[in-house]
Formats: sequence, structure tokens, C-alpha cells
Amino acid sequence: MAGKFFNQRVKGANRSFIAYIIVGVVVLCIFIAVILIVSLKNKGDNKDAVIEIRDVVTVEVNSELPDKTLFFSELQNVKEDDIIISYDDVDLAKVGEYTVNIEVNKTNYLSTLSVVDTKIPNVTTKDLTIGKGETYAANDFIEKCSDNSDSGCIVTFYEMGKDQDGNLIDYSKYADEGKYTLQIVVSDMSGNSTSPLSVNLTIGDGIGEPSNPTYCKYGNSEYDTNSYILGVNISQNGCALDLNLYYDENTSAPAYELAKNDTEKLQKEISKLNIDKDVKKVLNQVITPVLNTTGTGVVGYAVHLELSMNYDDGSSEVVASYYINLNGDRVYSINKYNLS
Repeated sequence: MAGKFFNQRVKGANRSFIAYIIVGVVVLCIFIAVILIVSLKNKGDNKDAVIEIRDVVTVEVNSELPDKTLFFSELQNVKEDDIIISYDDVDLAKVGEYTVNIEVNKTNYLSTLSVVDTKIPNVTTKDLTIGKGETYAANDFIEKCSDNSDSGCIVTFYEMGKDQDGNLIDYSKYADEGKYTLQIVVSDMSGNSTSPLSVNLTIGDGIGEPSNPTYCKYGNSEYDTNSYILGVNISQNGCALDLNLYYDENTSAPAYELAKNDTEKLQKEISKLNIDKDVKKVLNQVITPVLNTTGTGVVGYAVHLELSMNYDDGSSEVVASYYINLNGDRVYSINKYNLS
């Protein structure tokens, strides 16, 4: 009996010992797993950050603050939540350059936020009637004018106005009784200027002959706004130019320059979008001469851009199609990616 009891105790001890071993192995495995997880996490968090600050970021006056990531020309292994930007001295309502403090992971950097005004004043003109012998100024032809930067409008007579014989016209010197077509230019403190704007002046009863009449050899510069968006105005003194001039490289150069500048802007916008790099992007530019309503002369150019995506399966999709108007703004018919 003693021997049998002894054997049972030995067997019970073996079972306890094995249980302890199993528990120990499980605890060890859990410990190793925790170590590995922490190690991998630390490995991911300790990647070397790559931070390169832009010297200047530009925004339009009276606009919103830029996205914080725009202050970096290179940013890797940094969480956006770890970027703190101070705009304490920035006034978006005033044109100027402001120092911006950028803190990333407790390290400070400096950049400049440049607030600019690149838009021409918004102008409504009016015609003017005065008595013979009375004076007038360029400002008298303005019904209302507002500027993007609220700095006021500067109104002057167009100094380069010529008649079609090539003679300069001094619009401030008309004195004889009669009806006149003048040109004025409106600008702002940032140097943004409108194209010459045609206005009408009547002196007295308007029955006399103008001393320097402007004769439109090729007709006036009015065009069908329902058919075209005028990207570049090349008329002079409210008169259309010779039809043959739209073949002239110097005459069409501003239209191609406008298309070039917008293309560069578009490339930067597209580079920021989440588009598969293998998708082929095709940009078509069409620059068309715009004729006046009578078809007797050319008054400018319509600038049209169309961006397409060509996919691996052979299909194609137009994602942006727009004209550029006189102000340099885009007028979209298609804008899939909500470009500016």
C-alpha cells in the first residue's frame, strides 16, 4: 500500500511540473511578442525625418491661410499633427511679407508668407457729357471700382492710344464740341492694370466734329461673347486689326504666353493630386483668333486647354476643359478634380 501511495504522489508531482513548464513557455512567448511589437513600433517611429522648408509661400490678399504642408519642399517621416505653425503677425488683408514660425518635433524653422495682389480692379465705366469749355478727368468716367486689396483704384488716360494712322492721341485735350471715344486704364497699388477701356465723351450738344476722330479701318472690336471667351485682346483704340495680323508671331505671342503660364500652373496642380503615375496625361492647347462681329478684323485670341487621362485598358477620359478669359481666370466646362 505504501508503494502504491508513493507512486501516486510521484505521478501528481510530474503533472504539476509539466503544468509549470507550459505556463512558463506561454508567458515567455507573450513577453517575446510584446518586445517584438514595441521594437517594430519604435523602429517605425525612429525613422530619420526629412524636412526642407520653403523660403516663401505666396497667397492672394484676403484669401485663406495655406495648408501647412505647403511650407515644405520636402517632408518625410513626419506626422502632420506634429507640425505647429504660428501666424501671429500675419494680416491676410494687407499686401506684404510676413515671417512665419514653424515648429516640428520641438525644432523651430522660419519661412515667409507673401501676401500678394495679382487681380485687376473690378471696374464699371460710364459715359460723360460736359458743356463746351468745361474740363474732365479720367476719374469722371468711372461708375464704380473695387480692388482686391482695398487699396483704391488709379484711373488714367491710356497714354499709348493711337489712331489708325499711328498718331498718339491725348485724350485729355479734347475741347471742341462733338462726340469722342476715349480710352482709360484702371490700375491698383500692386501694378495690376486693366486693358484700355473705351468710354464716350460728349462736349456740348455733340453736333460738332471731333478734332481727332478715330476711324476704324477694320471695324470695331466688339465680338460675339456667346461664341468665344477672349483670352488676349489685341485691338487698338476700340478698333479691330487687320485679319492678316493673326498670322504674325508678335501679335499672337501674348496668347501663347498665357497658355504657357497656365500650363506650368496646371502641371503643379496635377502633381499634388493622387493620380496613378502610370496614367498618361495629355494636354491639348488650342489658340484661336477671335474676329469682330462683322468679320472684318481680328480683335484677340481665345485660349482653350483640355487635359485627358489615357489608361492602360486603352480608354481615355477628359478631366479638365476650359477657356482662359481676359483676367487670366479659367472658365471650365469640365473640372473633374476641382482644379483652381
